[in-house]
Amino acid sequence: MKMSASQTMQPAGTRGKGLSRLLLYVLLLVHLVFTGYPFVWMVISSFKTNKEYFANPWGLPKSWHFDNYVQAWNQGINGYLFNSLYITFFSVVGLLVVATLIGFYLSIRPFKGSKLLLGAFFLGMLIPIHSTLIPLFTMANKLGVYDTFWALFFPYVAFNLPVAVFIAHGFFQGVPKELEEAAMIDGCSIYQTFFKVYFPIAKPVLATITILSFFNIMNDFVFPLVMVSKESLKTLPLGLMMFKGNFSADYSLISAALVITTAPIIILYMFLQKYIQKGVVAGAVKG
Repeated sequence: MKMSASQTMQPAGTRGKGLSRLLLYVLLLVHLVFTGYPFVWMVISSFKTNKEYFANPWGLPKSWHFDNYVQAWNQGINGYLFNSLYITFFSVVGLLVVATLIGFYLSIRPFKGSKLLLGAFFLGMLIPIHSTLIPLFTMANKLGVYDTFWALFFPYVAFNLPVAVFIAHGFFQGVPKELEEAAMIDGCSIYQTFFKVYFPIAKPVLATITILSFFNIMNDFVFPLVMVSKESLKTLPLGLMMFKGNFSADYSLISAALVITTAPIIILYMFLQKYIQKGVVAGAVKG
């Protein structure tokens, strides 16, 4: 019996797909090694002594020193961690409310000049943060908010706002207009429509904005360095400097402190990862 052309070519096509999949897996494995090994190396180093850190930087520790985490915690990293989480939490909450309200209003209530306003938000992505430090420092002094919680809160919300508005606006533009019309028929005001209808369905956007802004704020070093001097307001990036002296540094304790620092971000990402891809796609392809 003669085989058809499609039957003859099927094995070759299957082999081609298998080879492509194998190549993809190899590339993903290489990417995993290059991106994941630095974190694994940091975790392993956190269980070494400082002497072993230099003597055997790439190997496993001879004995696992869990007390490095206790020392890092007791030397003040717990206070810096609380400060970072406190400032980050309220900054992210404020950012979510402001960004989603702006994105919602510009998407369902366009007005003359709304596109220009939206473009102004997008231009905010191009402003270098460091170029604004001196003006912000001067403004904070004149307004009397220097060395307070607000000296960090307002800059964090402002500099994360352009990306957040971009993502939120793209998502809300993709929501069917019938939802707004149904809410208006039920007697909802625009704010009730937002908080009762649109806000609950915006989980992908909220998760995406949360993880992006949480990462940026938790790891920021410049604003706490310039805007605050009180020990009670210093954040984790500043606290890590405590483990480094003028002539020496305890890198094993620094590694333990870095693991503690990155743990909240990793935990948050694990809980929100299923929403993040949806939120990024929604904000990128709409508009």
